[in-house]
Parts: sequence; structure tokens; C-alpha cells
Amino acid sequence: MKRFAATLFLSLCSIAQAADFYVAPNGDDSHRGSAAQPLATIEAARDAARKAVTGPHRIVVMPGDYFLARTVELDARDSGLTIEASKAGEATLYGGRLVTGWHRDGGKFWAADLPGVKEGKWDFRALVVNGRLSERARMPESGTFLHRSTFDVPWLSTFGGGWARKPTEHELTTMEYDPKDIPPALDVRNAEVRVYHMWDESLVGLSANDTEKHILTFSTKSKSPAGAFGVKKYVVFNTREGMTKPGQWYLDRTAGRVVYWPLPGEDMTRAKVVAPVLERIIAITGKSGVPVEKITVRGLSLQATNTPLKAGGFAAGFYDGALRLEWCRECVLEKLDVAAVGGQAIQAIELANSQIRDNHIHDTGACGIWSTGTDSMVTRNHVHHVGRYHPSAVALWASNEVRPGVEKGLHVYRNEVHDTPYSGIIVGGRGHLIEENLIYRVMRELQDGAAIYCGGRTHNTILRGNVVRDVVKTGEGYGVSSYYLDEGSHDSIVERNVSIGVERPTHNHVARNLIIRDNVFIANGDMMLSFKLSANCSFTGNTLFAPGKINIMRPVAITKWAHNVIYRNGAGKDGQPQAFTIDDAMPPMKAPERRTTPFEVRRLAQPPKLDGEIGWEEWPGAMLPLERESSRWTSSGPPAFANLRWDARYLYVAANVAMFEASSLRQGSVWGKDDGVEVSIASGGTTYVFRGFADGTLQSVTVAGASADAAAKARAAVRFVAKPYGASPGGWRSEWAIPLDAIGAKAATGTKLRFNLAAYRAEDQVLRLLEGTLAESWKVDQAATLQFK
Repeated sequence: MKRFAATLFLSLCSIAQAADFYVAPNGDDSHRGSAAQPLATIEAARDAARKAVTGPHRIVVMPGDYFLARTVELDARDSGLTIEASKAGEATLYGGRLVTGWHRDGGKFWAADLPGVKEGKWDFRALVVNGRLSERARMPESGTFLHRSTFDVPWLSTFGGGWARKPTEHELTTMEYDPKDIPPALDVRNAEVRVYHMWDESLVGLSANDTEKHILTFSTKSKSPAGAFGVKKYVVFNTREGMTKPGQWYLDRTAGRVVYWPLPGEDMTRAKVVAPVLERIIAITGKSGVPVEKITVRGLSLQATNTPLKAGGFAAGFYDGALRLEWCRECVLEKLDVAAVGGQAIQAIELANSQIRDNHIHDTGACGIWSTGTDSMVTRNHVHHVGRYHPSAVALWASNEVRPGVEKGLHVYRNEVHDTPYSGIIVGGRGHLIEENLIYRVMRELQDGAAIYCGGRTHNTILRGNVVRDVVKTGEGYGVSSYYLDEGSHDSIVERNVSIGVERPTHNHVARNLIIRDNVFIANGDMMLSFKLSANCSFTGNTLFAPGKINIMRPVAITKWAHNVIYRNGAGKDGQPQAFTIDDAMPPMKAPERRTTPFEVRRLAQPPKLDGEIGWEEWPGAMLPLERESSRWTSSGPPAFANLRWDARYLYVAANVAMFEASSLRQGSVWGKDDGVEVSIASGGTTYVFRGFADGTLQSVTVAGASADAAAKARAAVRFVAKPYGASPGGWRSEWAIPLDAIGAKAATGTKLRFNLAAYRAEDQVLRLLEGTLAESWKVDQAATLQFK
């Protein structure tokens, strides 16, 4: 007995002092973990490393296939650990199980029974056949169907608060279709529908098919209603009717089996088919204040993960990663091959001083690498053919939380990115350097994205030395770009980049304080330089080549244009046509004309409740954008909107003024200094000017010539309310009831009034008008005309 105890003690000491623990497909978890006696699972090797003295320890994964029934979980106890393949690319971890027992199902298909599927205990929407992420059965075979649902509610932009009214439950869960597209016998338990929006999509299940009204009812909500943004495209997946070509599959939940159509030459008696059971294969999870440190994962291959049936959200960000890290410091992921996964490949949240490098990420259902953090590198990765199942997916996501102490972001360096349905690289937050990446064949399915897209409020970020080519717009919508800085982006630099063959190389939307310099932009025809709603942009030292016309959207946003070289079609000094003209002047752009067509003001059946809430039911119909400067050029910054209605007594006005930061709202009563809205109306030879402020103050002023007595009487009759909302973004709303008899106007169909509406936003010192006057905002003879309908 004593001899046995001594032997056991020496054995345990030997294990405790070992630096390496081996894992092999033919191993046994009762073994010691040596090269000669390997363990069977990474979990057993992890537990042995935890019991050993302080490392660094290493888990060596021998060549072969590993089918996981549960996620490999690592935490702060595993700090310092390395997990690596003994030979890079020859050890594959699958987040699923082998499918066997295949038998013929008709003349073309093969099927395998799966326990638990019919009972709803096992469900999946990815299948890996011989290492390939197989295509789901789909209707139509290619392209999309067009549904009949409409959702005509205006999108007011993210700053404007999204939809002008909140979609109803019914609108988010139903879709009317053309009966020729959907067979009456459609199995709703199997079928799933991808509803396209503008820059993303929703994957939903079905609970019912009304074959008389031709309405599908979703079992899960879509992110946006069918028909939103005017997009009516959809696809039906996972039905037998959708099996139209070899390589496709569907999960028959009704019969409890998976059905597959083999590719030419595929022998289903020998095929390696893996159905996923996990959303994560490896999870490395720290906590705020207790991070995981110095873990390295190297040389492994990961395949076969699942996604739940839910909308993926913007950039398919709601799905999990096959390899997920959270709150990690000085960690490294390198030389991994992650492919044929249903969701994200790598999802790394709150990294610091870490690296994701030299990985091959391809053929994913959702994104390639989704990373957030500070002072970390994403470098030399090859990421391509992502978004196979979820087309809003992007190849690389790089962002961080904007909070005190976060100054330096991610360095995304020399990655090769191509073949994505949406954007190539998406950036958010602050302090990032996106440098020397090669990006091509992106934006192949959706719109309102770019090769490199900087999301709302990206700042102190540099895009440098990147090359973009072969980006072509598909269909109609908000367009595609090479370098796109979107709502709220500011104080960033776009320099020494190349764009080849993209009509809109730079798109800047509600952006400010940008430096765009020393870039080379080459178009195949016309070129658009877009600065929509942007301000204070410097455009210097750029080289532009366009055989067609160079257009600038909102050129007044460019405060500095210098040393740019433009190659464009033109004529020589003798007036003869020539291949191109070289100059450096900004292409001339004519200011928009004054709008002379009256704005129609519809009559209200019921007066709105003046409470600072602009409800759709109270204010039906489209809102008017306050988008002009006094010069009549479009204004800059977050949008402002108005709605006008009338009844037998009042002209009603509603205004929504959005802001970058609601905390910047200036609540005082000095026009041109504090946040306010001005209503100017001419009636009976008198122009009344009312100014309502965010603090609730209402003024009636005489600047337009009204007598003090007339202004005071009108002020006493007007009702006004103001209410701030939101945080970041946010803003304030106001509602007005202006008695028509108090201003000498007639409450009747056909009445016309000279009118203007102005919103002053103190945050960026911008005055936004319904119509520019080339003078003071209250010069209504040069402004708009209202006509009662």
C-alpha cells in the first residue's frame, strides 16, 4: 500500500511539473497527457494544466478530427496557457457531430434520420459536407422574390430617432406575397424567410401561411418591417421545393431528418457530414477587473457552428463566434483556419494589448473577425467569402467603447479582404489605425456600406494606405463607396489611400472636421465626392481621374481645397476634344434653386395633443426636412424635421431637432445662441415671427416689421411646448398651435401663406431652414409657400 501511495505521489508530481499536455483523437482522459499517452479532450488537458505549478503550460493538439459536444471554456485560471496544433492546419475542432446512416431519398436526394430534430431538441441551419459550408435549399433558385407588403413610414436617420413611428407587432411579423411564388403546401415548420432591408436583413421562421390572403406570419420578429426603405426582396430557405441543384440541403423538422443533394462524384457512404450542436467551439472569458492574460491559440482549424433563429442586427453582430474572447490581455490568435461555421469566425470583445494575426478566415455564415478593444492588432489575416448565410455580415469589425481612458484603438494592418455581401471593414469608436489593407469584391449584395465603413461617431481614426478595387453597386438603394464616414464621424484622417473603379470613392455623411489628403481616386466614368450634411472638411493633395464628370455633393462642406490634381475629359486651348484635361480647381457646383412649388398642408380631423411627443397618429404623413442653409445649399450636422397641419382654428407645427449629444442642448432664450425654432408667417401684409426655445420660452418678435402690439397679441394666442429627448444621439422636440385668426389668416382649403421654419442648433452653431432666403430666415418673400389642402 505504501509503495502504491509513493508511486501515485511521484506520478502526480510528474504531471504537476509537466509543461506540455498532449491531446490526440485516439487518446484517453485517464492518461497522463504525455506524447506517448495523450489525453482525448482539450478539457482534460486544461484541467491538468490548472493543477500543475505555474507555467507557462502548453496543450499540444495532435493531427485529426475532434467532435465537441460542449464548448471548450477557458478563464483567468488559464492565463499563460498556449493551445496549439502540433502541425498547423492538421487538427480540426468541430462544433458538431457526424451525420451517418445516409440512405437514398428519391432519385436525387439522400437523407439521414436525426434523433431529437422532430421533437425540437436539436435544430440547426448550417451543414458541413467534406469541409464545405453547404448551400441551404432556397426559393427562388437565384436572385430574390418580390413581396407585396409596404411600410411607407419615413426613416429619419439614426440621429433623427429611426422610424417616424414605431413599427407595430403585425408589421414586424407578417408579409404579403405573390401566390405564384409560394406553394400552398409549404411546410411552415421547415421554411425560413430572409427579409431584406437596406443595409441588413432578417432571418425569420414561420408560424402560419394564409393561402387565401397570401400572408406569411413569422414565428420570430424581423428587425424592420417587410417593405421598409422601399425594399421588397425576400428568399425562402429550407424547403424541399427549394432543392434545385446539387450541393444543397434542408433540415426536415417534420420528418426528423436532414436531406442533401450530393455534388457530382460525392459518395454519401463515405462523405464526412457534420451537423452543428454548438454556437461556440472555444470560449476564453475574462471579466472587467479579472481579465484573462497571455493565452495563445495557434494553428488549429475550427469548423461547424450554428446560429439561432433570430435577426442578426447591423453587420450580423448578434451572432456568436466559433472562437470567442472576452476581456483578454496580451492574448494571441494566430495561424488559425476558421471556415464552414454558421456564425462569426472569431469574436473578440474588450481586447487589450492583444493580436489576431496570420489567420485564414473564409466561408462563414456571418462575419469573419469581430473585434473590439484597445491597443491591439488585427494583422495579416486573409478574410473572404463571409456572410454565406447572413448577407449583412462583414469581413472585419473593429471598434471600441468611447469612455474615459480609451484613447488608442485597434491597428487593422495589411489584411486581405474580399468577396463579402456587405462592407469589407467596419470601424467604430475612437483611436483606430486602418492601414494598408487590400479590399476588393465587397458590397456584392446589400447597399449603404463601403469597402471601409466608419460607423456613427467614429473619431480620432486614421484610414491610411488602403487599396480598394472592384466594388460595384448591385440594384438600387443608398449606394456603395470605397471610404465612408457616417453619422457623427469626426476628427479623422483619410490619407494615401487608393480607390479604383468606384464611382463614389469618398462618402461623408453627417461628418465633420475631416482631413482627406494625398489619396488617388480613379473612376471608370463619372465620379461623386460626397459630403452630405457634413462640415469643415479639408480636401488636399488628392489625385482624381474620371473620364466622365466629377460631381461634389455639398461642396460648401469643403473648407480647404488645395493642391489636388484632376484628370477628366475636356477640351484643349483650341477647343478641340481631348482624352483628358489636367487642372486643380474644384469642379463648379451650382447652388440649388429656390423651391417655388407650395408645400401642401393637410387638414387634421383631430387636433394633436401638445406634449412634446410627435406621435404618428397625431401627425400622420411624411415629415418635411429642414435641410437648407440661408444660401440654399443643404445644411450640415444631424437632421431636423417638421410637420405642418391645419384645422378650422389653428396652424399646427411640429419640429424635431436631432443632436450629436443631447447633453450639449443649450437651454436659454437668446436667438442664435440657445437652441430654438423660429416660425415666420406672412398674412394680411404682416409677417409674424415666433421663436420657441428648448427651455419652453416662447417669443413673438418684431424683426420682420410687425408692430409691438400685433406681436404681443399674437404671442398671447399661440400655444407652444418643448421637450428634450434621448442622450447620444438625442435632441428636442417642439409643438405649436398658432391661431389662424390671430394672424389674420383664413382657415379654408386653398389658403396660401408665405412661410419659413428655422431651427438653430447651438451644438454646432448651425441654422437649418425649410427654405433658404439668401438673407434673414424671416424674409418669407424669398422662402416657402404653404397651401392648405
